Amino acid sequence: MRVPMAGHDTPSPTGRDNAAAYGAAAGAIAIALFAIGGSITGSPPDFAASGSEVARYFAEESTRLQIGAAISAASTPFLVWFLATVASLARLAGGGAERAGAVAFGCGVAFIAVYLVDLAALTVGALRPETMAAAPEVATALHDLSWMAPAMAASLGAGIVAACSVLVLRYEMLWPRWIGWLAVLAACAYALRTGALFTTEGPFAADGLLGFWVPVLALTGWIAVGSCSLALSLHRHTEPRKRSR
Repeated sequence: MRVPMAGHDTPSPTGRDNAAAYGAAAGAIAIALFAIGGSITGSPPDFAASGSEVARYFAEESTRLQIGAAISAASTPFLVWFLATVASLARLAGGGAERAGAVAFGCGVAFIAVYLVDLAALTVGALRPETMAAAPEVATALHDLSWMAPAMAASLGAGIVAACSVLVLRYEMLWPRWIGWLAVLAACAYALRTGALFTTEGPFAADGLLGFWVPVLALTGWIAVGSCSLALSLHRHTEPRKRSR
């Protein structure tokens, strides 16, 4: 049994069905749900907004926040499925490749847990708008937590794609090399989000260009590209085996 190698015509380790291809595609589904949830939630107040502004946001957008958070949370099992697929394929090679796959999976699970804390902070505020209005400092604390939790997990997000880059560039597995180099860039870009821990304004603020937009687009973009590429590769490897029966 051989492991799929980037750019080589090797059979899928799951030649009997498309299970691995479905798992690979799950990453793109996760990103789609994340984007839908985020678009429904809408734009939160500026990170430097006052407590009264944040409390008003929780009150006026409570339904959108709850629906958007629920859809965003639904993305997490698909991301776990994608990372579990990557780890299972890497395990076939053993050694360092297996460890890199395990690191990607472990960072992903921890990252998802922190992301759910982010969503929970928003939904608590939306669920109790009267409390937020009566105690704006509580609204500010929840709002800040929803921004700081992902910033604290920046190293985990970077670790996911960094481990995947090792699979490609060191062990020549799963993806072509250009996707491996994209993973390196995505890891560096997402690590920038750590800067949000140290400032409330400027490009490194939690809602700034380098504190939010560049890191999030880099990570989600890589997962979407990596997911689609791996799914198509695995699908091509299983189709001939099915037609030959």
